[in-house]
Amino acid sequence: MKVIDLSLTIAEDILYAGFPRSLVYGKPESSTKIWEVASLKENKVQSHNFTMCTQHFTHYDAPAHFLEDGLKNDEVPIDSFIGEAVMFDMMHKEPGSYITASDLKNAGIEVQEGDIAVIRTGWTDKAFGTLRFWQEMIGLSTCAAEWLISKKIKSVAGDFMLCDSPLNPPEGRNWGSDNWSPNHFTFLTRNVVMLEWLTNLEAITEKRFLFGCVPIKLKGTDGAPCRAFAVEGLLKGKLETKTS
Repeated sequence: MKVIDLSLTIAEDILYAGFPRSLVYGKPESSTKIWEVASLKENKVQSHNFTMCTQHFTHYDAPAHFLEDGLKNDEVPIDSFIGEAVMFDMMHKEPGSYITASDLKNAGIEVQEGDIAVIRTGWTDKAFGTLRFWQEMIGLSTCAAEWLISKKIKSVAGDFMLCDSPLNPPEGRNWGSDNWSPNHFTFLTRNVVMLEWLTNLEAITEKRFLFGCVPIKLKGTDGAPCRAFAVEGLLKGKLETKTS
């Protein structure tokens, strides 16, 4: 059994750790702060406070992120975050491009009902925390989102934008328009949660593996930071039994 960490390290010095508000709609960037409130030297115990945005670093979108009556973070079933996953290798996609339904179909991956779909581009590893990460973001096309839904997945995860690129959206879908970021509605209206900014996906060698993602159970929020991981080796015997 091999456990692979797929999570970014949360740190204060990352300026563009989430949606670039200042560039898209002129609001200040949300910052991350971590500070010590008890030290070993003075208190014989160490503890810290921290503040951050629910949509920064490796995180997930609950239905409430886009839907007024959608499930909030603390209401999403834990089953949404753990299960068998399949890997779509999209490492060939160029910066600024979109992954299409044809790209996913041509990957030749057998998707089963209830799978977690993981899409690998390598983009987080290449550029996270930089302005380039957003300027040249890889996106997921609407036809790709609809194709995944047709496969009856329970969650979708990736190391890139699972919807429109905010600085390079399709024509007519700029932030604030009525049809901005339709993939959020495609997934979240069906309670298919969206896991973003995974890292280290290249370390996964199996096409089918166990995926886990443990978000902080914050009450009433639109999502939460996550510790995501993959476990290889556990499904091998099951797959051999199926094919024998």
